[in-house]
Amino acid sequence: MSESSNYYSSTSGHLCDLDHCALKTSLKLHTFDRRFYGCHYWSLDDDRACKFFKWLDTNTCPRGTATTPIVIEKFKKLEHEVEVANEELKQARAMEEAAFEREKVAKRRAERVKVGRKISEEKAEKFKIALVLSCVMFGVLPILSSRLGEVRSRQKCLPE
Repeated sequence: MSESSNYYSSTSGHLCDLDHCALKTSLKLHTFDRRFYGCHYWSLDDDRACKFFKWLDTNTCPRGTATTPIVIEKFKKLEHEVEVANEELKQARAMEEAAFEREKVAKRRAERVKVGRKISEEKAEKFKIALVLSCVMFGVLPILSSRLGEVRSRQKCLPE
């Protein structure tokens, strides 16, 4: 980064110097709590933005030296928690996918059972009809045969 006190940015059309810059504090791990001057027009996302920069101090201040290990430890702890949370999320998504698959299988089975039940009900209805018809036939057949028997016996009894 630049360590000069004057910097002309041709892309944004302004002249940077220490009088026009903001005093900022670094939040990066290796330079945590170091103070620096940075342009108001600086942007991390925009490559065309002004990149004027100058450290206020040459090393991390005593407060930064004392707090940096604490911050790094907390940062690592948070990173670990994020990794654990991401792993749990991955497992939850896998379990959700497995549950959806089991649900699909259960729906297909339920549909097959429903179709099988409908077929069984239709067969039972046909058997009922066949049973009623056979009962009627076996009920009517003896009556008809007895009537036919009476007719034959009358025919035998008739004079010739």
